[in-house]
Amino acid sequence: MSQRSLFHILISLFACLLVACGGTAQPTATAEPLIVLKSTPDPCAPENIAGEVEKVHALMREFDDESLLASNTPLNQLNPSISTLQRIRREAEDQSVPVCLVPLKEHQLAHMNTVINTLLGFLSGSDEAALSQSILLARQQHDEYTLELANVLGLTVIAPTASGTGDSLPGAVPTFQGTPISVFNPGPAIVNLRAQPDLNAQSLGILDVGASTIALGRNTDGSWIQIAVPDQPGLTVWVFTALIQLTGPPEALPITAP
Repeated sequence: MSQRSLFHILISLFACLLVACGGTAQPTATAEPLIVLKSTPDPCAPENIAGEVEKVHALMREFDDESLLASNTPLNQLNPSISTLQRIRREAEDQSVPVCLVPLKEHQLAHMNTVINTLLGFLSGSDEAALSQSILLARQQHDEYTLELANVLGLTVIAPTASGTGDSLPGAVPTFQGTPISVFNPGPAIVNLRAQPDLNAQSLGILDVGASTIALGRNTDGSWIQIAVPDQPGLTVWVFTALIQLTGPPEALPITAP
């Protein structure tokens, strides 16, 4: 057989193979990958952290507002406020936060728990010394939360001084020998002015945040401070010591009530 004949036979066989396989070769389909890795935004990145913090702080603002309302609510009407505070606390507990906000959430929950327990203590008639400690602890925890909030956002916090920058209560003050001791409300809530050194005594008014006046005396254990009411000579009221700051030691004040 000649080479030309062999060549024609091979060409014919190749043509048959093409016809049998559909004429043209088809591309092989590429399988989908089993795992697809996608980049996700880092919630702790500087451009995202403010939005994440706002989710936490929104609950803290709501809790603070309700706490302020509860602090000015009569004891026999406190239950609804406590229920609302407990609801906010549960939402804070259930809130998922990135790892960089875990300390902030811990400070938040510690403060919320202390406030709620303090209010429950008011209802159950806990002694004033224990309540004073709880109030001081709640204030400290709120400060720790604020400092952590500032730290996360890269801000600087300047603590208020006892001299205050807010408007002082106007009017004349009693005459003292030596330097008088002032009472100052550092916040974050207003302070009730009581007719007697007792948490159940009638509320005659408020000492606003940032306001100050002169201290006149104290009760025996120093848990209450008696103050003058400006523009109303002879009228005195009482404030719970744990809620205010003094510019001097309470022991320097005379005992004016048991």
